[in-house]
Amino acid sequence: MERLNKGEFVLKRKTTTTSTRGKKKKKATPYTSDDVILASLSLPDDLLVMIVARVPILYYRTLSLVSKSFRSMVVSPELYKVRSVLGLTESCLYVCLRFGLGSYKWYTLSSKSKSSGGYVLASVPMPGDDSPRVAGLGFGYSDLVAVGSDIYNIGQADKTTPTSSVSILDCKSHMWRKAPSMPMELGSLSAIVLDRNIFVLGRRYHQYASWKSLLQVFNTNTQTWDIPCCVLDQASHLFNFNGNLHAVNIFGWVFAFNSKQGKWDQLVEIDPSVGEIKYSESYCEIDNVLYSVSKEGALRWYDTDKTRWRDLKGLVGLPKLPRGFSGYGSYVKLTAYGVGKMLVFWSRKSNILVSHMETIYCGEILGISLYCAVIALKKDKGDCWGKLEWYDGVLSVLSGT
Repeated sequence: MERLNKGEFVLKRKTTTTSTRGKKKKKATPYTSDDVILASLSLPDDLLVMIVARVPILYYRTLSLVSKSFRSMVVSPELYKVRSVLGLTESCLYVCLRFGLGSYKWYTLSSKSKSSGGYVLASVPMPGDDSPRVAGLGFGYSDLVAVGSDIYNIGQADKTTPTSSVSILDCKSHMWRKAPSMPMELGSLSAIVLDRNIFVLGRRYHQYASWKSLLQVFNTNTQTWDIPCCVLDQASHLFNFNGNLHAVNIFGWVFAFNSKQGKWDQLVEIDPSVGEIKYSESYCEIDNVLYSVSKEGALRWYDTDKTRWRDLKGLVGLPKLPRGFSGYGSYVKLTAYGVGKMLVFWSRKSNILVSHMETIYCGEILGISLYCAVIALKKDKGDCWGKLEWYDGVLSVLSGT
């Protein structure tokens, strides 16, 4: 810091010096949360917004704890407009949790302090409290996909019947807006984005007391839907492999979509006697490899060459994940994060201290602890390997979440 004639303070950027053929070049390092806190002592608000815009989003939670003004700034639309103008875009992970049956809260993955390291989930306030009506992950009648800075909520989470509604969360302003509804109502939804087109697969009741899966496509550029077509007999999860649309059904069978003929081709006929039929509650695709969690709680990947599921090798130190259907609140979710990394979220019932939560109660109560693990992935000699980089609790909530 250096003092000016008018008594104001200005932030002096840290620099690193390198030498090339006798010439020195100075490269400015990004601002840290500590730098911004010091600079905020007497800087004008407009200049402070310009500084905060250059701070990585992972540190916004730390800044929000400084004061009410910082808390308002890190969620303000003006801040994200400045970031957009400056070309400061970065990936940010959003997590939606259901509380009870009809209330939803949103969080972002944020960095802890430098001393402790790791991550926590920071609450994202939604203006107008729109989230209970249009957001979240319900009973298989809703799915979420991201296109740019928009999160599309396909379906409606608090419905237990097929739905056609679609809404969009603008991550810059955290405001919701409506989108064109799907041509046909669907249940048990799965959605994926390919080339800014959203493919939605879901079940619809047909005659003769049977359920058929329909594929509907939404063009995010024109905001229009294509005519749906009938596909699989079983509801499936969509994923991307080498830029092509694939699906896996509730039995673990994998299909490839034949766009020319408008039908699905089964990659392999699986014999139930070999134990390949394994239901999973969560999938994610990373670097053209499909990962999932078996009902026994094991991480696995789909080998397209041998057309079968295989366990992830080399994973040491990860706690045993909850088994599928082991009770309400015992879920495992997977998602891609960064380059060649996977995040694993899981929850367990536990007694938690109220001091760790935003609540008016005192003492120790029954709640749910949400954990997160960062796993680095590598494919080598025909096998997929995982290395645990970090895991810890990221949030404690009341029981029933």
